[in-house]
Amino acid sequence: MEHRREPRFKPNQNATVVVVGFKPGPVIPACVLDISNRGMRLRTKSEVPCGATVEITVKGTVARGSVCRCEPDDGSYEVGIQKLETVQRAVRP
Repeated sequence: MEHRREPRFKPNQNATVVVVGFKPGPVIPACVLDISNRGMRLRTKSEVPCGATVEITVKGTVARGSVCRCEPDDGSYEVGIQKLETVQRAVRP
């Protein structure tokens, strides 16, 4: 039985993650496992520190959020992001 307040979408889209405040921050490749209005779940090859503010870019849209969990999973990491805001959307000519 589904108990979530919002629907989940499983887009399986490629994304990049940058930890805000690291200069220059490494760009971490990621795959979006699911996404909702309140957050998202990603798979990465690199650990991302819990509590870190990150910017996630998916298809030209940049969202900022906070890492609420990062757990090892069979050679990679599942990263939970609590979304704070959409920062920008790329404008296509």
